Amino acid sequence: MSQYQCYHTTVWKRERAVESKVESGVMGIRAVGVMQVLLIVALVRGFSTSSSVAGAPVLSASLLLSRNPLLTPSLHPFEKAYYERNFKIRHALSNPVPTDFYFKSGSLSLRRFQGSEHEMERQWYGDKLAGPAPKIGDVPPEPAHDDVPRDHWAKEDAARGEKSLERRPEEEVYLLVQSKGKWAFPGQDMKQGEALDEAISRITGTEGSLDGKTMDTWLVTRKPIGVVRDGDKRNFFLRSHILAGEPKPTKESGISSWAWLNVEEIEDRLRKQGDEKLWDGVKGMLGVAAEEEL
Repeated sequence: MSQYQCYHTTVWKRERAVESKVESGVMGIRAVGVMQVLLIVALVRGFSTSSSVAGAPVLSASLLLSRNPLLTPSLHPFEKAYYERNFKIRHALSNPVPTDFYFKSGSLSLRRFQGSEHEMERQWYGDKLAGPAPKIGDVPPEPAHDDVPRDHWAKEDAARGEKSLERRPEEEVYLLVQSKGKWAFPGQDMKQGEALDEAISRITGTEGSLDGKTMDTWLVTRKPIGVVRDGDKRNFFLRSHILAGEPKPTKESGISSWAWLNVEEIEDRLRKQGDEKLWDGVKGMLGVAAEEEL
């Protein structure tokens, strides 16, 4: 080998040695960089998973199941006096009833109408303004009507107490259930991927906790009418009406009793057991105005 070839061989070996050192260094840097990236990704995933699990609220669905009033509410004495006064004014200013159009001449219904009209005017305006009594002869009385007292149904079902669906017929009453010594609205914890109305069906459905086979209910909407927040818990309320039947809690439900209560009774019962936060959350759904709005 010539001196020139020997020189170039030596130079080539030195360059190759330098290249190999550089490549090994780059690979080491790359390996360290990849490990750092993988570690950062693992930490981010760990933090995000733990935070999402820890921050996920506990969801539940409750039911405002109510029975509409059975009777028209009784008038307050002031309301009664107001309506009577307005009726008297309208009667005094109105034209006389065209009896020849509505009644047959000389008929029994005409004579009854004339007699009742004169008696009403005599009571309202006095004998002087009412004038002489009409000549209607002997008019047989109308068949007697059996007046049913307004509290007839409540008395008939009084033995059942608060479980009676006929109690307080002039007011709207709501269902409260007792479980483990506490009163609350019927509800269920929601399952993964379950809709609100599906959770409610586990209350009033045929296989529900209130045994839907014994009553007919109407779910007003699948959307909640309100939510009560308690820490990381979210309790969504849906509105429903009972149309017939009555609830019969199953043994698996854990419900020991139930009651149909009006708004004032619900407030009293929840406050007595220390559930002021629940009452404050549902009173707006029951139509109770906030104190600052009064």
